[in-house]
Amino acid sequence: MRLTLTPHEMGIVRERLGREPNEVEWAVIDALWSEHCSYKSSRIYLRSFLSTAEGRRVVMGIEDWQDAGALDVGDGWIVVLKLESHNHPSAIDPFNGAATGVGGVIRDIISKGARPIALLDMIRVGDPRKERNRWLLRNIIRGIGFYGNSIGVPVIGGELSFDDSYEDNPLVDVAGVGVVRKDRIIPSVVREPGLRMVIVGLTGLDGLGGASFASRNLSGEDEIGAIQIADPFAGKIVLDATLAVADKVEAIKDLGGGGLAVAVTEMANGLGAVVDLDRVPLRVDGLSPMEILISETQERMLFAVREENVKDVCGEFEYYEYPCAEIGYFTDNGVIRFRYGGNEVASLPASLLLSPPLYTHEVRRPAGKPTAERLVIDIEEAVRGVVSHPDFVSKEWAYSQFDYEVGTSTVVKPGEADAAVISLPNGRLLAIKGDANPDLCAEDAYECGKSIVAESYRNLATVGARGIGIVDHLQFGDPRKPEVYYTFVEALRGIAEAARFFRTPVVGGKVSFYNENKDGRPIKPTPLVVMVGLVEGKFLRGRVEEGLNIVMLGLTRDELRGSFLSKLYGSFGEVPRVRLNEDLLASELVISGINQDRALFVKDVGRGGLVTALFPILVRGFGVEVRSGMIKSDSDDLLVKLFSETSGRFIVLTNEPEWFLGNKLGVVASVIGKVTRDSGILKIDDRAMDLGREVENYYNYLYRVMDGD
Repeated sequence: MRLTLTPHEMGIVRERLGREPNEVEWAVIDALWSEHCSYKSSRIYLRSFLSTAEGRRVVMGIEDWQDAGALDVGDGWIVVLKLESHNHPSAIDPFNGAATGVGGVIRDIISKGARPIALLDMIRVGDPRKERNRWLLRNIIRGIGFYGNSIGVPVIGGELSFDDSYEDNPLVDVAGVGVVRKDRIIPSVVREPGLRMVIVGLTGLDGLGGASFASRNLSGEDEIGAIQIADPFAGKIVLDATLAVADKVEAIKDLGGGGLAVAVTEMANGLGAVVDLDRVPLRVDGLSPMEILISETQERMLFAVREENVKDVCGEFEYYEYPCAEIGYFTDNGVIRFRYGGNEVASLPASLLLSPPLYTHEVRRPAGKPTAERLVIDIEEAVRGVVSHPDFVSKEWAYSQFDYEVGTSTVVKPGEADAAVISLPNGRLLAIKGDANPDLCAEDAYECGKSIVAESYRNLATVGARGIGIVDHLQFGDPRKPEVYYTFVEALRGIAEAARFFRTPVVGGKVSFYNENKDGRPIKPTPLVVMVGLVEGKFLRGRVEEGLNIVMLGLTRDELRGSFLSKLYGSFGEVPRVRLNEDLLASELVISGINQDRALFVKDVGRGGLVTALFPILVRGFGVEVRSGMIKSDSDDLLVKLFSETSGRFIVLTNEPEWFLGNKLGVVASVIGKVTRDSGILKIDDRAMDLGREVENYYNYLYRVMDGD
């Protein structure tokens, strides 16, 4: 049966139940207790994210850990956020793996009665010069575009990054944003017995055991059957019809990980249920009860409906000739019962299914990487090496395959700024950004956790927005490995601390373990956050002009370990220590400058340091002159000034530098140079570098490499 239950867990089941479960019951327990569905190795630590009392805007928080989060954005409107991944499926079938990841996020959004308005995709694969990685990336992008474009939800932003640790196990994260009136948000659980259970969609053989598949290491054998098949045209029907019947249902649940077994149990929320499996509409005849229960066929929803509304709910779907059936009802006895052909095939207490054993595994700090000698690195070689890396080239090859303007709400398009911006129904502007930093996490997971929250906050500030909430995804290897579990615990600690500091509560998210290559090497620890914020005045798309002063905000410190420079040249120096107050104050200064029209272009200084922050100016057809002596730093080393990834820093292009220099927030500020008409020329003191070839590479690299050039 390929159960992921351990012998210890099977013993607990037998003891609690007082008998030996049958084969169907073992499959149900395995799905509910899988890492993917139960969060049994992370739920104890996730309690540090408790968010209901952390912000006046929180409507649904991390307490509803299996569902989407929701934030109040004023005028009676709610923004619903969800972040999902399809890492294992995308490693086997990248097209359907990525496409069904999008579909799953969309269904999570509509489960709250919200209309999806935007998607972000965060993708990590191995070296794009290798054919298999190109095959993965090509089909991941096709899958995301296929689903998002077909259902009319724009993909407005994201990340695309490359690292050898993702060779066998790519990471495919999709975040969704939806909107709903505050008085029309729908719960995912029932609170009274007697409600009828209605399922829509056909159940097939695809996606069998997907939750268990996602809760173990990839083997490469006999896994294709666990991959769901995407059907965005059916997804569009489900989207429209679900929103049409939202006022006639009491609760909505997406049939995702664990299929019907998990959806029924979680919706019952401690109550009981009786389900007749032979009433479930099937795609193929002859499915066994177990297959019906744990299939993860896509484009299916479960509704809790009052008896008098069942006909109206099904009528909406039947108008589209989409299958809809009443399959059972909820009881007050706390027992989940599944029947088939008049016989009971499974009868399990909800308390057993919803109470898996929770674990805190052994932790051990990973052995530090050997510190390389502080090499003498040629400045020009380092500049060219960093800005030419695939992580920093234009991602137009990817986002041009997405319809990012469908729906007419996109204000700032992909590639235009550090964060995407969309308009909300109440006329306000919502900024969105996702961030991760695996290289820093491999060095210090705690500082990394703080850093990615701080960077997201700064990214939103560059367009004039203040962060209001977060969804996160914690992606690691096998949690039973002490070094892996240590990085998970430390990253979570850092995220929680920074989220509280910025008052951006974590309102939802996901944990994904067992992300390892086939030789047993875990991926680099990759916690990721997606932050949303509201523009509270003017927003900035950014423009560059000759003669503008370049003002740098923040102090540059001798912190090169875990930086992109150290990725290329060896690990040396100190890890950046995130000083959250500096991030906050510098962000406030930037937002104020935008609202007073004193900032024409803003870029935060993050991965790659000052060099990658300045490079977009060259990409826009201008040149840059920098006086290194004007960069406020605790080191005279030019490598530090150009490549340190100290947090809390921005570059601002302005005609009014004195306003920033005289700020009363205590933010360190200095004029470090100016914009010139010398296209592609980066001049540092007396050294002029013609980066015209690197600018051309910026635009062409992904197009060339994806063509096999």
